[in-house]
Amino acid sequence: MTAYIEADGMSLRRKVRAVVINDEGEVLLVRPHGYREGEWTLAGGGVENGESPVAAMRRELSEELGIGLTIDLEEIPVTNRFIYSPEHKAKRALDHDGQDAVMFACRIGKNVPLRLQAEEVADVRWFPTHDAEKAFPVEKQREIFANCMAVLSKRRDARVA
Repeated sequence: MTAYIEADGMSLRRKVRAVVINDEGEVLLVRPHGYREGEWTLAGGGVENGESPVAAMRRELSEELGIGLTIDLEEIPVTNRFIYSPEHKAKRALDHDGQDAVMFACRIGKNVPLRLQAEEVADVRWFPTHDAEKAFPVEKQREIFANCMAVLSKRRDARVA
């Protein structure tokens, strides 16, 4: 059963998303079924009732991409909240008002074999960071991705200093 939170009088579906980075600094994006050719997003999905965001992220990476459940995850303090327009909510007959996602980052080798979940994922691709941001179909997704990358860059710089 899907987990929801109540915020500002709205019911928001709990989600998780991951910035998956390889050893060459490229970002893995997925094209779920329903996305048009050339439209990409971050791997992730819904949090189930009683499941922590970390557990949900591990499960989603395993289910969607075949990435091992023991991978190190780093939470990124970036707000990822989408509120649906009344038209979108009605068109899709949704029982909630939007989504609230916890953002994560993880690193894997570029040559780690991926096993795509055929029911949900149409394609995956590694993108150079500057190209990845342009691949999101919605401006808000591009902003969230840029904010995640800025946080990760500051953390990397702090570790090097």
